Amino acid sequence: MIEEEIRASDWIIAIVSDSALGSEMLEYELEVAADEHRKRGKPFILPVRIGDDHPLEGPVGSIVNPLQFTVWKTPEDDSRILAAIVATIEQPPIANTDLVLEPVGGAVPPDSPFYVERPTDTEFIGALAKNESILLVKGPRQMGKTSLIGRGARFARSQNWRIAMTDFQKLSSTPLASDERFYMLLARMLAKSLQFEYDFEEEWIDVFGANMNLDNFIRALIESSDVPLVWFMDEADKLFGAAFASDFFGLVRSWHNSRATEPDGPWSRFTVVLGYATEAHLFIQDLNQSPFNVGRQLDLQDFDAAAVGELNRRYDSPLNAAQIGALMALIGGQPFLVRRALDVVARGAMTFDELLATADRDDGAFGDHLKRILISVTQIPGVVEALRASLQSPALGDTDGYHRLLAAGVVHQISDRTIQLRCELYRRYMQQHLS
Repeated sequence: MIEEEIRASDWIIAIVSDSALGSEMLEYELEVAADEHRKRGKPFILPVRIGDDHPLEGPVGSIVNPLQFTVWKTPEDDSRILAAIVATIEQPPIANTDLVLEPVGGAVPPDSPFYVERPTDTEFIGALAKNESILLVKGPRQMGKTSLIGRGARFARSQNWRIAMTDFQKLSSTPLASDERFYMLLARMLAKSLQFEYDFEEEWIDVFGANMNLDNFIRALIESSDVPLVWFMDEADKLFGAAFASDFFGLVRSWHNSRATEPDGPWSRFTVVLGYATEAHLFIQDLNQSPFNVGRQLDLQDFDAAAVGELNRRYDSPLNAAQIGALMALIGGQPFLVRRALDVVARGAMTFDELLATADRDDGAFGDHLKRILISVTQIPGVVEALRASLQSPALGDTDGYHRLLAAGVVHQISDRTIQLRCELYRRYMQQHLS
C-alpha cells in the first residue's frame, strides 16, 4: 500500500534525522521514490534535514545528499520551511527523463533547466520588487553575474516595467576617451531601446556639461511614464579606468540621494543594476560620491553542496555522492567548473575517473579555462609576482596585483590579511606553470 502511494505521488517530503538513518522503512521508502523518479521523472523528493546539514552515510545518504534540502533546527524554522516547500512545489524542478544538454559557457538563459538558484537570486529579485535604487552584482568572471542580471530582467518584464540593458564590454575604446561622447552615446542608446523621443538639439546644451545633460535626460526619461524603469549595466569594470569614472558613478550615486532630497520626484521608480568584478574603491577617487557604498551589495558565491547536488540531479545524476564530494574537493563550487564537469560526464565524453586524472592538464576538461586564467595573469608582471607569492604564503599583500587576483577569482580572501588559491585545481595548475 505504501509503495503504491509513493509511486503515485508527485512529491515526497522526507523528514531525515541522524537517528533515522538506521531505519529500514525510511531506506525502503526513499529507494522506492528514487526508483519511480528514474522511471517517470516523479515523485520529486524534498528532504527536510533535522538539526544539521553534514553529509549522511549509508543508503539514505546516497539518495538524499545530492538533492537540494532545507534544514530544521527549532520551531522558529517552521514557517520558513513551509514557505520553501510551497515555493518548490509551485515551481517544480525540470524532470530529466529526456535530458537535452546545453552548451556550457557564457550566460545561462533564465529559463534553462540547468540554472540553479542561489540565495543571491532571492535577495536580488526581492530588492527589484521593492524598487530599490542601486543593486550591485559583484563576482569574478564565470560566476553568473550576467545570468543573474538576465533573471532580473525577466522579472522586470513580468511586472511590465520598462528596462534598459547596457553591456559595457561591447563598447569600443573610442567613446571612453571623452565624457561628452560617452554620455551622449548612453543617452542615445537608452532613447532608442525605450523608444523615447528626446530633442537632443534643444535639450543637450554644451554649457551644462556631460553630467548635467545626462542627468536631465534621465529625469525626462523617468518622468515620461509612471511605470518603473530598471537600467541594467553589465561589465561596469570597463569604465573604472576612464578619466570620467568618478564623475559618472558620482552621478549614479546622486540618483540614489535624490530619493531623499526630492521625495516627490520621479526617482523612486528608477533602479540601477551594476554588474562588475573589480573592487571599485581602487578606482573611485571620492568614496563619498560612489554608488558602491550605498547600494545593495550582492556578492556572488560558489555553489554549496546542496546546489551542486541539485545541478547533478538536473543532469540525470551522472555522479554519486562520493564523486560529488571528490569534485568539490578539487574545484570547490565554482559554477562554471561544476557545470563543465557534469556536462562532460553526462555526455559520456569522459568517465569521472578520467576527468579527475586529466583535470590539471591542458588537454583535460578544464584546460581552456585554466589556460585563459594563466594567460590573463601573466600579462602584468605585478600580478604574476603576487600569484607566485600566493602559492608560497597566504599573506595578503597591498599591491594592485593581489587585488587583480581577487577580482579575477583566482584567489579568495579567507580573513582580513590572508588569502588562498580559489580551489585545489587552480593551485595544482599554477604550481606547474609558475614554479
